[in-house]
Amino acid sequence: MDRTPLEGSIVPFARRWHVIHEIDLIRLVQEHRHRLALCAQAEAIADALPDRPDGSTMDAFLSTLEALVLRGERADGDYLEAMLASGHSDPLTGTLLDHVRHRHMADAAAARELVAAFGEADAFDAPETLGHMLRSFFTGCRRAVDFEQLTIIALAGHRLTPEARAILADALTDSLLN
Repeated sequence: MDRTPLEGSIVPFARRWHVIHEIDLIRLVQEHRHRLALCAQAEAIADALPDRPDGSTMDAFLSTLEALVLRGERADGDYLEAMLASGHSDPLTGTLLDHVRHRHMADAAAARELVAAFGEADAFDAPETLGHMLRSFFTGCRRAVDFEQLTIIALAGHRLTPEARAILADALTDSLLN
């Protein structure tokens, strides 16, 4: 009987050798900071309703939203998947990465809806609706960032260097405090 000793292993051999350094996470954490800054802008607009933001604030917000839509339509999860996937069929990894991808798509769809809503001449005539859309967007986006960071911690586990773990812990702490 030919049998591979690592076959059926809970932690595949390939994952034991891959170490995730802080440099591997910097781009992702920076992207998370951009998303959270966008959430803060959306929250400020929602809090100020029914008042309209000034033109330059609105233009900056809409261009950032449109960039989020474009990034959401690209394969945002490819980098994360390459960093975390082991090459083996692991149901937990697949499920968590699928969930991250779906959250990215949901954020992009919500951003697309906001861009369309703000494109309407009477967007501020229904501040309750606009406020609900903004709050749904920034709440979902913040949860997506938190979930993605927690997914990295859950799937990378012992492969994170202390510095990489510290970057994620700081990002999660910042997210909780803001």
